Amino acid sequence: MHRFSDLFLTSSGRIGRIAFILGAGLVLAIWATFDLLAPLKARDLAGWLVAAALLYSGACLLSQRLHDRGRSGWWSGPILLAFAMAWPRPQAPFDWIALGLLVLVAVDLILLPGQKAFNRYGAPPQT
Repeated sequence: MHRFSDLFLTSSGRIGRIAFILGAGLVLAIWATFDLLAPLKARDLAGWLVAAALLYSGACLLSQRLHDRGRSGWWSGPILLAFAMAWPRPQAPFDWIALGLLVLVAVDLILLPGQKAFNRYGAPPQT
């Protein structure tokens, strides 16, 4: 099992589906809680800092999971852009397209197993 800081502060290595689901769930829960419960004044003042920290953590999680699937961690950028377009609810046509892409990404990263053998990103994660 990875250390907590390894999941959210580094983009190298590989993580399995369970660690990804738990980490992504935590990041999304913090994001939604801040969005829903923080007073408007706090969102204006601290919103950029919270968003930057959560986006960085999300990029690290996505990169590690993408590495486990044999893909470059740079794909986390377009995934996070699609998330930003669709959050909190899609309105414009491109937002709905982004949401559709996020569903495909979720199927890929959550349901499909990682590569069983050593790949260019390291050894398979210990489950």
